[in-house]
Amino acid sequence: MLFTLKTSQKEQKRINECLRLLNKSFRNDFNSVRINTHNNLSHEIAKAIKCYELIKSEKTILTEAIFKSGCRADILILNDFRVIEILDTETKERFDAKRITYPEEVEIIPFKADEIIKTFLKG
Repeated sequence: MLFTLKTSQKEQKRINECLRLLNKSFRNDFNSVRINTHNNLSHEIAKAIKCYELIKSEKTILTEAIFKSGCRADILILNDFRVIEILDTETKERFDAKRITYPEEVEIIPFKADEIIKTFLKG
């Protein structure tokens, strides 16, 4: 699953390296928000806000990205090998258990859904 975007050659190589971490059957459009109806509404709103901010800052993202390990990322920032996890109802223990299932190459950054929404509404 290698794609060409409007990026520099160096940036494109990095994005392709990150894509190699994903399950081969995973398909999704770049820079679009995939809604997971198993999450609650505040989780999905916070994810959409975060995606907007990332796309506006010229990052290339995938949502609901599935890694070879089977774990699913809320948002994968391909340029930076970073995963953003939106925490809403998860406990710290559940997040810590999920964190170890990610590939070691990616950095996991947790954000609380309510804090994302409050910051956005303050403008």
